[in-house]
Amino acid sequence: MNKTKKIFLYIAGVSMTLGACTKDFQDINTTPGLPTATTIPPMVNGVISTLFLKGQEQAAIHNEYYYPITQLATISGNSGYLVQNGASDIWNDYYSALQNLNQIQDKINAYAGDKAEMDNIQGIAYILRAYKTLRISDQFGDIPYSKAGLAYTNQSTDFRPAYDSQESIYKTTLDQLKWASQHLTTTANTPGGKPYVTLGSSETLFNNSITMWQKFGNSLLLRYAMQIVEKDPATATPYLQYALSGVPLIGEHEDAGMWPQKLNNYVLNDSRFWSFTSHKFVRMSTTCWNMLADGTADAQIFDPRAKLFFETNQAGKWAPLAPGSTASDNTNPYNGNRDADFSNKDNCVFSPVNYLLVRDIYYQPELFMTAAEVHFLKAEAYARGLGVNKDMVSAGNEYFSGITSSVNFWDSIAHTTNVTNDNWSAVAPPSPTAVQMAALFANPKVAFTGTDDQKLNKIYAQEWLSFFRQPWLAYNLWRRTGRTPRDGNPATYVNFNRLQYPQQESVNNTANYNDQANRMGGNSTTVKVWWMK
Repeated sequence: MNKTKKIFLYIAGVSMTLGACTKDFQDINTTPGLPTATTIPPMVNGVISTLFLKGQEQAAIHNEYYYPITQLATISGNSGYLVQNGASDIWNDYYSALQNLNQIQDKINAYAGDKAEMDNIQGIAYILRAYKTLRISDQFGDIPYSKAGLAYTNQSTDFRPAYDSQESIYKTTLDQLKWASQHLTTTANTPGGKPYVTLGSSETLFNNSITMWQKFGNSLLLRYAMQIVEKDPATATPYLQYALSGVPLIGEHEDAGMWPQKLNNYVLNDSRFWSFTSHKFVRMSTTCWNMLADGTADAQIFDPRAKLFFETNQAGKWAPLAPGSTASDNTNPYNGNRDADFSNKDNCVFSPVNYLLVRDIYYQPELFMTAAEVHFLKAEAYARGLGVNKDMVSAGNEYFSGITSSVNFWDSIAHTTNVTNDNWSAVAPPSPTAVQMAALFANPKVAFTGTDDQKLNKIYAQEWLSFFRQPWLAYNLWRRTGRTPRDGNPATYVNFNRLQYPQQESVNNTANYNDQANRMGGNSTTVKVWWMK
């Protein structure tokens, strides 16, 4: 069966069977005109289908706020996009997925056989729950969680859930990630001799590779333990020690995400491209450019990613825009006419993000966790002695491995995308040579030299750069450390510490919303999420 169709089977209510031991799964609530029962595989794929980024999320939040806040890029005008539209996108998507996750949990709890038979299903469910939940909590802070996503029970008490603290959410999900790590297994049978229940060929994200689920879950544990280490080292440290103890983590060529080619050549929807062409103002920042080049001449570029992340302006010049600048560039270098005439950049004044990078809907994945991020997290751990003994040699090795991994990843993307509208491979610059990589590592901005504190800043800088197409993670890194590269400190974004709860919450969940707003001092972007210092 086409894997693309499998992702969306839950929408049609198609009933699928588990690979083994599928007895005694309960019926879900009856709704006239809709199927009356489902099984775990389509519900898991229902959750997986929500991992795609939404259009308003990318246009109104990533492009209008996260890029200029982090200075990975900047904007050359006012798009008019409202952050609340993107916040509603994220919010509604999450609570739809949470209902599926809760119903999956109901079925796991109701399993009539030996509960150990469900260990792999439970582990996968915990990993998906953690990824979805911590991603939204990082953006909003406290959210309805333990009593949320239960409207399917038809109990009026479940319609308006109270808010959980971000601290309690982190502690619960980190514990579940560790449980998943310790219980996911590639063996066929339980200690009692019964076969483990499996999602079989219906699982679309990792093609039912339990090893990849283990690596993804362990890598998330490392990421999110590091996320809270400044705020709550007592909680974070044991998880860091475990994640760095030798358990399998995401490695080279194992970058986790929604890969079109791994979904049977599924063509991504055009939300990524739409978010750029409709927003139109995203431009190369001086901050990012200075981490890629020593000037605006081709010969001054020292990082191969420069020509993969950005392109020249209409005049063929590298023209970065300073964050906070009032200079305007009211053009649209992301217009779809470039499919037919690639040179037509609408007379843009400042360098845009590479059109081929945002246009590609055939190969480039929507990323969750990369090998580069794992390397940088390990580099930080060694540089600071977090969960491991401080070891600047190991920190340097992981640092250079992270840079290499990121460069190779984006070079591979550019040289593998080869379709009619996005024939990036035909125009991509040659893959970097060993000499070019050595020059990159030797550049004073990159070389692992200086004091230990200066070396740590370089780790953060390169991790920040590796998040070029994951600006929400760059936003997390900036909020957690305050040490990512910056040119000046544009006042517009200084106190943008979180997304505001969508307006619909004040209408649909009024009492709990008001309690939460009063507790935190108002539903404001200036309120810090729990893990911020």
